[in-house]
Amino acid sequence: MNKKLKFFFIGIVGIASFSLLLIVNFNLNYNPTTLPKESVNNITLIVDYKNGTIKVQENFTLDNQKTTAFDALDKWCDVKYVDFGWGLFVNEIDGISGGWIYLVNNNTPNVAAPDYPLNDGDEVKWLIKE
Repeated sequence: MNKKLKFFFIGIVGIASFSLLLIVNFNLNYNPTTLPKESVNNITLIVDYKNGTIKVQENFTLDNQKTTAFDALDKWCDVKYVDFGWGLFVNEIDGISGGWIYLVNNNTPNVAAPDYPLNDGDEVKWLIKE
């Protein structure tokens, strides 16, 4: 009886571990259902380098379905990043390294910048997390 109980608990732990692995994998590969728009207008990009320099590009258009927060940055800046498969990590903008984060209309989105579709009139701000 003791041996059967031991195998039962091992089986339960195995099933729970496998289920947790599936759930975590699903969340890492989450793709938003909102597709990028064909074009967006009147976009503002602000890059705060935290060294006294702030780059501002105003009233520009993104098109060809390259209308995400990352596309706005990539259009005006030299960007170096690491692609982890589940998202991009921007580690350098215009030669300035740091823990870069982005805001859209002064709010921190809960998705990676390449997955955040912009709307007309949005303001995208990139800055180094302190």
